[in-house]
Amino acid sequence: MSLNTHLDRHLFELVVGRPELNLFDDGDLESIFANSRILIIGAGGSIGSALARRLTSAKLSNIFFLDRDESALHGLALELSNEAAAQSENCFVGDIRDRKSIEDVIIQTKPTVVIHAAALKHLVILERFPREGFLTNIIGTLNVAELCAEYKVQQFVNISTDKAANPISVLGKTKKLAELISEEVFAGTKLQQCSVRFGNVFASRGSVIETFIHQIKNQLPVTISHLEVARFFMSHNEAANLVLAAASLEKSGTYIQNMGEEILIKDVVDRIATYLNMKPIIKIVGLKNGEKMHEELFDSAVSETKFESISRSDHPLKRGLVNDVHKINPPSNEEASEQIAKLISKYL
Repeated sequence: MSLNTHLDRHLFELVVGRPELNLFDDGDLESIFANSRILIIGAGGSIGSALARRLTSAKLSNIFFLDRDESALHGLALELSNEAAAQSENCFVGDIRDRKSIEDVIIQTKPTVVIHAAALKHLVILERFPREGFLTNIIGTLNVAELCAEYKVQQFVNISTDKAANPISVLGKTKKLAELISEEVFAGTKLQQCSVRFGNVFASRGSVIETFIHQIKNQLPVTISHLEVARFFMSHNEAANLVLAAASLEKSGTYIQNMGEEILIKDVVDRIATYLNMKPIIKIVGLKNGEKMHEELFDSAVSETKFESISRSDHPLKRGLVNDVHKINPPSNEEASEQIAKLISKYL
């Protein structure tokens, strides 16, 4: 068995212990976004490509795809239209760290909705290379948000993570700062912005699910941090629908899906092994820097939305973060950790 961005729904429901939620059918999406021009930034990644498939399945036109990974973009274009990215007028190569490259695409595509899914998201790697997290998750998000505000993009949706709630990792801290940047950039405008927080997206590229499957199938030790570590999980389709639901609500804030109960990672391993009809060899390696025993979804007041499974979190706006970020020169790894910590301390 090989898992990729196409969800094996049976395995998802077996491991997560609940059915996959489906908020929209194709007709709903066609009605909601019929007159929209949607630009997906980070379209070649797990979430971006799930969104691309979801919108394409609804037969929406005026969907544009941007990524810095030309190979991923090429593969997505072939999958969606049998047309190579090099020949597709809907595909663009650009890097959110390079403000001009993103500006050129926004000018050319004239989006009414921008979904910002480009990020560095591997928790352990970013603990080693915080500068990369700073440049992509903070500076990159600031570039995209400011350009969307400048060119009057009606709706900006920032993809975040449950690790942004009371963050202790570089990943969580940079994504929390990205949420705050998004809020501040659009404050006082008539444009709409929001962030959406995901749990672990099941079988996404580089995910723990893929790692466990590889380890179990090859009879390697399955490495987990602690027997009591637990995480929230959601499917690719749920992640895509959460983003589109948040965009349809047209109200600022941070949106989170009810993903059910946290699941012990040891139980995840056991259920995958059962699915594969194999016996896992579990090795406890201890919590790594930035890891929590249990994740959180909310760190501020929560309200209901018209979607029963989605809640909205909001907190008072604090101004000054955008100006402070603009003042920071590209830091070294050590300086990046210090700068991220200072910003978190000041604005949380």
